[in-house]
Amino acid sequence: MNNTQTESKAPEALMLLSGSCSFCPSVLDSLSKMIKAGDIGSLKVINLERNPEAMQEYQVRSVPWVRIGKYELSGAQTLEALKQRAVWAQNDLQHKDNSVADFDFLLSDGQVNKVIQAIRDDPEKMQSIMQLLGDPGTVLSSRIGIGVVFEEFANSELLRSLIPQLVELTRHEDQRIRADAYHYLGMTGDPEALPALEIGIQDKDKEVSEIARDALEDLQKKLNA
Repeated sequence: MNNTQTESKAPEALMLLSGSCSFCPSVLDSLSKMIKAGDIGSLKVINLERNPEAMQEYQVRSVPWVRIGKYELSGAQTLEALKQRAVWAQNDLQHKDNSVADFDFLLSDGQVNKVIQAIRDDPEKMQSIMQLLGDPGTVLSSRIGIGVVFEEFANSELLRSLIPQLVELTRHEDQRIRADAYHYLGMTGDPEALPALEIGIQDKDKEVSEIARDALEDLQKKLNA
């Protein structure tokens, strides 16, 4: 009975805000939606203007600041990013494998070398990177780290094996994910990526289209060298 209760319990959330914070209302609104949806079980909100000591207590430098389970986020956040952390916190409560969350922390914390070494030791762990790449909730700092990982394995057999997954991501509704997928297809060094890149030039988003074109040109140069 106790185990069942633990597994069904939703993670707790904490938010620090201030009245002068322009991003705080939207983040608070997202957390309120998550409460209603059952993504989080409770939400504690602290106004730093009324409780300034909380800034030092939680070692917070700027607001909005959110903690869901053990996962922290600061600054403007999308609903997807907040939900992503709630899923990871739920996995922690259920003692599930959370390697994706571990990689996200290392990437966002600038410890990309540890991620690269982990993948070298076990190439299957590249799937955690692919999950982060295809998740709209993955924050910019982690996406930058993902780029470093792909650069490290450029033109490798590992990257070539990911072409089908990258092609699938070029169809994602999020233009950031499509753009990244096209960019990384260009790093594969494999002619199998050419058809997808040629299609990408016609993407409805101008920036995505330009990234696909650049990736196509880079890949063609490699293949013709």
